[in-house]
Amino acid sequence: MALAVYSRTQRHPVAATEASLRYDRLLRVAQERIAQVGISIFDERDIDACLLVVFLMGRYEAVTYRPSDLNPKDSFSTLRLWFHHNGAMAILKVWYDNPGRTPATFIIKQTRRGLIRSSLLRNLPLPDWLIDGEIFGERDLELDYDRIFVRSVNLHHVSVSFRQKNNVSITRAKDLNNEAQELDKALEDWVTRFPSIWSYQQHTLKEPDLWPGKHFYYPVVYSHSNFGYAAVWNQYFSLRMLVNSTHLRILEIGCPLSTDDIIHEQQQRDCMARLKVMSDSLAISIPSCLERFKAVDVPNSLICQTAITLNTDEKIKPNLAVLAVWPLTVASSLEGIDSKQQLWFRSQLARLGKTTGEGVLERTETDPWITL
Repeated sequence: MALAVYSRTQRHPVAATEASLRYDRLLRVAQERIAQVGISIFDERDIDACLLVVFLMGRYEAVTYRPSDLNPKDSFSTLRLWFHHNGAMAILKVWYDNPGRTPATFIIKQTRRGLIRSSLLRNLPLPDWLIDGEIFGERDLELDYDRIFVRSVNLHHVSVSFRQKNNVSITRAKDLNNEAQELDKALEDWVTRFPSIWSYQQHTLKEPDLWPGKHFYYPVVYSHSNFGYAAVWNQYFSLRMLVNSTHLRILEIGCPLSTDDIIHEQQQRDCMARLKVMSDSLAISIPSCLERFKAVDVPNSLICQTAITLNTDEKIKPNLAVLAVWPLTVASSLEGIDSKQQLWFRSQLARLGKTTGEGVLERTETDPWITL
C-alpha cells in the first residue's frame, strides 16, 4: 500500500511495479485465509486482521485507479474496489452472527462506518443487521450521529428507487416527507450538544483575490481551535446537505400528489435555503480543516481582534486531507447544489486525491462523477 501511494504521489513507476507484484501475492494469500472465516470461528484478532487486509486491498484499488478501468457504459458502482467492500461486509457478518462474539474493536467500528458510506455511494440499502451502531461500538454523540446517518442513507435509497419506478402513493410520499423533516430536526438538535470548545468563529479575509479561489470559495472563513473540531462540523454540514437534497427529491416525487400547492412550494423553498446555507458553511469551513490559514489573537489590543495569516505552502498534510475527503465527496455528488460551488468542491476533492494518492479522487474534475 505504501509503495502504491508513493508511486502515485511521487510519479515513481518502479515503485508502482513492485506494489503490483506484492498486491498480486497478497491477493492470493488473502483469498485462502479469508475463505476459512466461513468455516471456522476466529477470535477478534483474526477478524481484525482479515478486515484490515481487505481494507488495504480496497485502498490499493482506489490508489491505482485509471480512467480505462471504468467502461463508459458502466457506472461508478462497478469499480473494482467495491469487490473488497463486499468482502469486508461478508467478514463483518461472520463476526455479527457469532453468538459468542467479543465486543466490537476499533477496526470493526471503522469498517462498518466505511461500509455505510460505500452503500450510500452505490445506492444500496443497508442490511438490517448493520443498522444498530451500538453493537459495533458507537457511543454517545457518535451513536446519535450514526443513527441519523443510517436513517439518511436508507431514506436516500428509497427516494432514488421511487423516482426510478415513479409509483409512490400519497401516503408513502407523506411518510418520506415527514422522515426527512425529522432527520433534519434531529441534526439541528444534535449539534446543540457540542461542547463549547468545539465552536467556531467567522473571519473575513483582507487579502485581495478573485473568488472563488484555489483554497477559498469565499473571502470568509470559519476558524476552529482544533482541526478535529472543524472535521466534526464538516460531517454535520455534509449530512444536512444529504438530508435536504434527499428531501428535495422526495418533494419532487410528491409534487403531482400534493393537495396543497402553497405548502408544498414553501417546503421546497425552505429545503433549498437550508441546502444553500449548509453548502456555504462547508465551503467556509474546509480551509480551517485543511489549515489553509492561522487565526491568532492580537496581543495588547484595546478590543478583541484576530489576525489571519494565510498558509502559502501548497502542500496539504495527508492527515488533514483524509478528514475532508468524505464531506467533499458528499458535497460534490449531491443534486440541488449550485453548479459553480459544486465544481469548486470537486476541485478540492481532486487536490486531496493528489495528496492521498487516490486515483479515484484525483480524477474527480475530469472523469464522470457520481450523482447521489
